[in-house]
Amino acid sequence: MKKGLCKNKYPRSFLRQTIVGDDSYPIYRRRNDGQQVKVRNKYLDNRWIIPYNPYLLSRYNCHINVEICSGIKAMKYIYKYIYKGHDKISVSFSQKNGEQPFDEIKQYQDGRWVSAPEALWRIFEFDLNEMYKSVCNLQLHLEDQQSIYYKDNQNLVDILKSNARKKSMLTEFFRINKSNSEAKKYLYREIPKKYVWDKTKKIWKPRQRYDQIGRINSTNPSDGERYFLRILLNHVYVPT
Repeated sequence: MKKGLCKNKYPRSFLRQTIVGDDSYPIYRRRNDGQQVKVRNKYLDNRWIIPYNPYLLSRYNCHINVEICSGIKAMKYIYKYIYKGHDKISVSFSQKNGEQPFDEIKQYQDGRWVSAPEALWRIFEFDLNEMYKSVCNLQLHLEDQQSIYYKDNQNLVDILKSNARKKSMLTEFFRINKSNSEAKKYLYREIPKKYVWDKTKKIWKPRQRYDQIGRINSTNPSDGERYFLRILLNHVYVPT
């Protein structure tokens, strides 16, 4: 209780039907059937009932709070919870029945706790997760504004003279639309389904296996022409 009120917002309101909203807990149906029970000299009705599962209640003879968890975002929570990392522990070592001067540095030990099954799984290098299908991040830029990547030991003069610096996923998408009739059937985001990007040669090659999902880099209206270019690429076939 806080200031005379229940911190969990009980009693709830009567409701004829359950309401499920986005990014929120469901609001459950609570019938106003007039029934009440006396608990510790107080009369309680359906507004005070906490969500529960009858089977679990009788099976374990204790209360287990049960909530609806059916949204697609539930998978995001499960994924994050499983792969958030190991439990951390703080440990210290001392002799039994022995007094030692307190050393603040030695007192603190940063460690992690790993269970035996997980340790075995990692030792044998089994897969921890699998993602299918993979996502191809498609570049988005205006004319002559593509990003250029190079290594520290490369000569900048040679890079500027190279024709490859002008090539990007987007420019080669325009090029393949001119020369390949098959490519004209696909939008920019659909190209990775049938073609694979060769990073060395900087060209789109016909895909031999494994489908891939294409996703154009995100942008917002404040980017102006770049934003409208993304809209066109998502709807216009054979752009040149």
